[in-house]
Amino acid sequence: MPPKRASGLMSSKKRPHEAPTKGRKVFAGARQKVQRGGGGGGSRGRGADDEGADDPEGDDEMMEDAMDDDDGDDRARRAEGRGREEEESEEEIEETADEKRLRLAKSYLDKLRAEEAEAGGDSDEDEDEDEDARNMDSHDRLANRLKNEAMHKSGRVRREIARRVVAPTFGDEDEASDDDDDDRAGTVWRGHRLSVTGLALTADDTTAYSVSKEGGIVRWDVETGARTKFPRAPPATVDPTKGGGGPMAPPRCGAAALLCCAVAQERHLLCTAGADKRIHVWDTRSMAHVQELASHRGAVTSLALRDGTGQLFSGSADRTLKVWSLDDMAYVDTLFGHQSEVMCVAPQRRERVVTVGRDRTCRFWKVAEDSQLIFRPSPGAGQLESCAFVTPDTWVTGSDDGTVALWSTTKKRAVMSWEGVHGFGGGGGSETPETKDGGFVLNSPSARGGIVAPKFFEPRETADAVARRVAAQEMCGVSASSANAPAGVSNAGRWVNAVAVGKGTDLCASGAGDGAIRLWHASEAPGRQLEPLACLPARGFVNALAVASSGRFVLAGMGQEPRGGRWARDAHAKNGMLMHRLKLESSG
Repeated sequence: MPPKRASGLMSSKKRPHEAPTKGRKVFAGARQKVQRGGGGGGSRGRGADDEGADDPEGDDEMMEDAMDDDDGDDRARRAEGRGREEEESEEEIEETADEKRLRLAKSYLDKLRAEEAEAGGDSDEDEDEDEDARNMDSHDRLANRLKNEAMHKSGRVRREIARRVVAPTFGDEDEASDDDDDDRAGTVWRGHRLSVTGLALTADDTTAYSVSKEGGIVRWDVETGARTKFPRAPPATVDPTKGGGGPMAPPRCGAAALLCCAVAQERHLLCTAGADKRIHVWDTRSMAHVQELASHRGAVTSLALRDGTGQLFSGSADRTLKVWSLDDMAYVDTLFGHQSEVMCVAPQRRERVVTVGRDRTCRFWKVAEDSQLIFRPSPGAGQLESCAFVTPDTWVTGSDDGTVALWSTTKKRAVMSWEGVHGFGGGGGSETPETKDGGFVLNSPSARGGIVAPKFFEPRETADAVARRVAAQEMCGVSASSANAPAGVSNAGRWVNAVAVGKGTDLCASGAGDGAIRLWHASEAPGRQLEPLACLPARGFVNALAVASSGRFVLAGMGQEPRGGRWARDAHAKNGMLMHRLKLESSG
């Protein structure tokens, strides 16, 4: 007797008019699909089971019909899905590259027309307006506008705003109101428990980041002063297999202190570093810790980002300058040269970096060529503490003896130096200047204030510089009647811990612990490359500075102690951020 065939398998016998199935196999589960199809599928299936042994041909025919129905349903569903995808793709079609360029060009022209209309004022004659619109559409005018904006952005052309700064006046108690006093004294933003040690300002001047000795990281809204605190950096990990151990291990005490920070706005990254010898990278959007970079063998004292790139420079107490890539989150190179700890790093758009160190040298690094130029202050001058670029070939520095100097790659010595411009004393006394060969003032407020001006400046200009400093000091409660520093401050009050330059401008600022932030005008006029402007009151140690690219404000990181240690302390100062809003005269 032949074996009985399974009821769920399709017969191999085919009718002549049917196409071959090409190896398709159908299992018993296919009958359940027929039942879900509705109608009499269930009863038909049961009947086929009962009669499967007697009528195999009917069973095969039923299975083939079910398969055809399933194939038809699948084809219909696929066709429906393709139709939906085509409709969605048609709705989500983006503009082409040419259309995008055309749209951006039209919007830029509209923006230029609006700016020209505001600058030119209202016109009653329609013909003049049409003529202006036609001129704006000319190729030469648009090309010149784009060229000027590109040069301003790259730093090749500076916006001259220093002369437009309105110097605040102090001491006019009869004319000044309480609100005016608050504006002149600045606004203090509290958010740190200990002294602020580092400050970074975004390129659009809307957000600032600060770090402090207790390890806190705060994001500030420049307009409102609202703050957002970041979480603490995780403890430094020591893994000998991945580096970070041995000399690179963090200290046992004080490792949480942060000393510097830098921000890359276009990459949404914030870098902080300090006593733990690590560079911590944060995501500014989620405030999450992204990466920890370890290679330094000493505290990281300064961080700086090259404009428009992810190239990061870090200076350390281990006497090295290291180069990092934020795009790859990796170490790139180490630059050797300093014989003592590196105090400050200042980059520019090109691969050029300026550093100052405790070895009394200022070094101009050409990173791509792996070379450096060494500059030294005059014999007997103090150690350099801070630096900032003014132009691609000139920069300013601050020293621990209160000197602010301007340097250039064309000279080994400083182009211009204002000695003792930060300090104490100068209040009261004789106003009769007596000069000596060389143009220095002896018997005058400037002499008692300790300021020695460049020889091309008149004695009256030097006396005015002292008077502005005295007025700012009295505004914040620092006595200027004696050349000695207030109690607890000692000689550390003369250390110029921070200098800053507004990006793409000629406005500079310098700060120490003498109660005054000085504003400077950097120009190319022979003999007057660095001129003192106004003074802003600032009680405490100015450990970090930032000047807006628009020249509208100066932001300072203040503390009761200097950023590098606890050698001095001003108990009357406040730890936090100090905002000074500046008023600019109209350019017309």
